[in-house]
Amino acid sequence: MVKNTRPNVVLIIADDHRYDWMHHKGRNYMETPHLDSLALQGWSFTNAFSCAGVCSPARASIFTGKYLHQASAPDIVWQNNSFLKLQEMFPQSLHKQGYKTGYIGKFHLGEEEKPKPGFDLWASFPFVGNYFDQTIRINGKPAPQKGFTDDNIAGLAVKTIKEWSGSGQPFCLLVGLKSPHIPFTFPDRMKTLYNDVVFKEPETFNLNYSKSKPGLSNNLINAKTWSGAIPKYGSFQEWVRSYTRLATTIDESVGQIMDAVSEAGLKENTIFIYTSDQGYSLGEFSLCEKHYAYEQIMRVPLIVRFPNQKSPGNPPSDMVMNMDIAPTVMDYCTGNVPGDMSGKSWRVLLEPKNAKRKPLREEVFFDFWHRAREILPPMQAVRTEQYKLIKYEYQPYEELYDLVNDPLEKTNLTDDIKYSSIKGNLEKRLESWKKNTGWSDRTSVNLNSIYISKSSSLSEGQQGSPELLNPKIREITGNNEIWKKLTRQGSLFNLKDFIPDEAGDQSLYIAIPLRNGAKFDPFISLSITFPNNKKALPAALTGYFEGKEIYMNMAYKKKMKIPEIDKLEEPLRQMFDLGYNPPLKPGENVILLRMLVNKETPKEIEVSVIGGLSKIGWQ
Repeated sequence: MVKNTRPNVVLIIADDHRYDWMHHKGRNYMETPHLDSLALQGWSFTNAFSCAGVCSPARASIFTGKYLHQASAPDIVWQNNSFLKLQEMFPQSLHKQGYKTGYIGKFHLGEEEKPKPGFDLWASFPFVGNYFDQTIRINGKPAPQKGFTDDNIAGLAVKTIKEWSGSGQPFCLLVGLKSPHIPFTFPDRMKTLYNDVVFKEPETFNLNYSKSKPGLSNNLINAKTWSGAIPKYGSFQEWVRSYTRLATTIDESVGQIMDAVSEAGLKENTIFIYTSDQGYSLGEFSLCEKHYAYEQIMRVPLIVRFPNQKSPGNPPSDMVMNMDIAPTVMDYCTGNVPGDMSGKSWRVLLEPKNAKRKPLREEVFFDFWHRAREILPPMQAVRTEQYKLIKYEYQPYEELYDLVNDPLEKTNLTDDIKYSSIKGNLEKRLESWKKNTGWSDRTSVNLNSIYISKSSSLSEGQQGSPELLNPKIREITGNNEIWKKLTRQGSLFNLKDFIPDEAGDQSLYIAIPLRNGAKFDPFISLSITFPNNKKALPAALTGYFEGKEIYMNMAYKKKMKIPEIDKLEEPLRQMFDLGYNPPLKPGENVILLRMLVNKETPKEIEVSVIGGLSKIGWQ
C-alpha cells in the first residue's frame, strides 16, 4: 500500500461464473488473457467459496461481509426491504470516511432504478435486466443504451475511472456484470468462438443418484429437461458452448477496466478484485443453474491484486470467501473491520507475522433457502479441507463426502460407520455456526390476530398521520378508538364489518405488532389472500416503514394507476414477489399495511408469514 495514501477499490462481480471456467484454471481452450494476467499480477485463490447458493443472497453477503441470514437476504425477491432499509454496504461505510463511491450494473436486491444513499454514482436497471439495449438508470435518470449490456457497463466504468482519477479523492467502484447468467445470449462477435471445441460431459452427468442424493429426486432444474438448459440450446454441446462464449465476454470487460486503472496511473494504489456471486452447474449430477452445496456452485473465481502485491501469481491455499471482500477492503482502507462483519480480512495472508500461522479458516459454511422447497430443496453445509456435510432443511436427508478421495462427490458416506466420528464432528460445527451467527429456522405460520383501522385521518396518497404511519405496539393494542383487534372466525379472518357497501375503493389499515428477538432482521414475508374467492383476486396492498410508503404490489399499482418500472415487472413479480417483506429492527415492531377494499372485496382473508420466525414473538 502506498504510504499516506488510501487505496482506491475496484470490485467486479460476475453472475454465475464457475471457478474453473478460465484458461489459467485449466480450460486451455478459453481465451481469458486479462483474467489470466490479473492472476499473475495478484492472487487467483485456489480455495475460494460463496456462502450462498443464489444471486441476491450472495451479493448481500459480498456487500456487507456477513452471512446471508445476517444480511437479511436468504432468498431472491423482487424487492428486499430488509436489506435496503436496515443493512449498510461497505461502500456506504467508506463514503462516510471520505471515499467517492459508485455502483454500475446488476444489483439484484430491489429498487435498482433508484439511487442509493452513500453512493455518488448509482447506475443500474430493474432486477436482472436484458443482455441487449438495456436502459441504464444513472442516478435515477434513464439513459437508453444500444448493444451488449456488459459492454455498456464496462464502458461506463471506464468513463467513471477516468473522471474520478484526477480528483485526488480515493474512490470505491463496484461493477456488476450480467454475464454469464441465463439466457446465454452473447454478442455477434462470439458467434464462431469455440466452434471447434468438443465439450466433455461431466463424469457424473448420467449418475444415478437416487440413493446417494435422494433429496434431489423432485429437483426442478434438471439440465436434460429444464426449459432454460439443454432443451433451449438443442444439445449439451451448444448449451455449454453458449455459456462459455458469455463467460469469455467477462474477460473483455475486466480487461477494459484494468486498462482504465493503469492508464489513469492508479494501478499501484488500487485494490482490484474480480469474483462471482456463486458458481454454476453444467451437467454435474444432471444439474443446471446453482442452488446446491456442490463444488461447482460453492466454489467461485476470486482474483485480487493489491498495491505492492506480495508473492504475485502464488496465492495462499487458505480457504477464503467472497464474503471476505468487505472486511478486507475496510481493513486496508480505514484500518478497521466493523464488528458486525463475519468475513475475515486477508491482511494476515499478505502480512503474516510468522511462517507458521494458522489457516485463515478451518471450515466454510453454505446456506440455500427457497420457498418452493419441494422442487428446490433448501440445505445447509459445512466444508473443511477434506470433508463436506450437507443437511437438507426440511427433509431427513444428509450427504457426507470425502473430497480428497472423492472430489466429484459421487459417494455419499453418511451411513458409513467408519465415518461416524467425522460426521459427528461436522454436525457439531454446523450447529455451532447456526447458534453463533444467529441463524433462524425458516418456517411459516398463519397469524391468529391482526389489528384493523378504518381511520380516515390518512387520505389517499397522504403520508403524514402519526397515529397510523408511526404506530407503536402499545398505542395500537391500547387504542380501541382507532384500532380493533381481529381474531379468526373459524379458519379465516372476517372483514364483514370493514368492507364498504358503496362503490369505489376505500382504505383499510392492517397492523401486526411483534417483537424481534434477533440482533438483526431475520427476513420474513407476509401475504394476504382470499382463499374462498373463486376469481382469485389479489389483495391490493402497500406497506409502510418509518412513516413512508416503501412497497406496493401490482394490484395496488394498477388500482392507483402507477406505471410499471419495467415492461417485465408484472411477470417477474409473479415469480419473485410473493408478499410484503417488512423491515424489522431488533425489539418491538409494527408491520403496517394499507389495503384497498370495495364492496366486491371478499370478506374472508388469510394472513400468513414465512421466513426466519424462530425469534419472532407475535403480540
